Amino acid sequence: MMVTGLLGAGFVLAHMLGNLQVFLGRDAYNDYAEFMQGLGGLLWLARGGLVAILILHVATAVVLFRRNAGARPSHYAGLKQRKTNLAALYMTELGIVLALFVVYHILHFTVGVVSVDFNGVNHYELQQITEHGTRRDLYTHFIISFQQPAIAIFYVVASIALGAHLAHGVTSAFKTAGLAIGRWKVPFEVLGPAFGVIIALGNISMPLAVWAGFIGLE
Repeated sequence: MMVTGLLGAGFVLAHMLGNLQVFLGRDAYNDYAEFMQGLGGLLWLARGGLVAILILHVATAVVLFRRNAGARPSHYAGLKQRKTNLAALYMTELGIVLALFVVYHILHFTVGVVSVDFNGVNHYELQQITEHGTRRDLYTHFIISFQQPAIAIFYVVASIALGAHLAHGVTSAFKTAGLAIGRWKVPFEVLGPAFGVIIALGNISMPLAVWAGFIGLE
């Protein structure tokens, strides 16, 4: 759980930083997308590794959940939570939301079967003309997607869920590793929530910027 969680957190950070290039405009974002697609076999290897990490993380969560449930088959007569937060109480529910979001996100930005406009044109297949020829215009796909309220709202909600999941998960990982102890206890306990907030705000900033008109097709 700790290893797959930290590897996943690292990917989430890198993925967010890459997508934030949308603020630099069409050319910069499409350059980034073209570079990623140009990795070829390495890209598919990375995707395979991420799928393996996700499956192991979910499988570990299921095993731990069943182990905890089996350790006490009967419920407490009374239970009062102490020194915890909402993210810790609902990690399983947050995980389910994120698993569904990952599937949707892959269909949206990787496969391109989501976000077809009313004229039946799949924005994922739009092309940008450059001095070197044509390439996929994922910038336009990005902007038009988030101009649709349902998609934008779903991404905002999923980003909040991701931030909450990371806020508790990263802190727990450091505790499991034995790092959040002694004089390092408070810094590592702050690092997890801070990381979660940064990821949530970074991801939320993109659909909100499209809504507000800070970035667009012009």
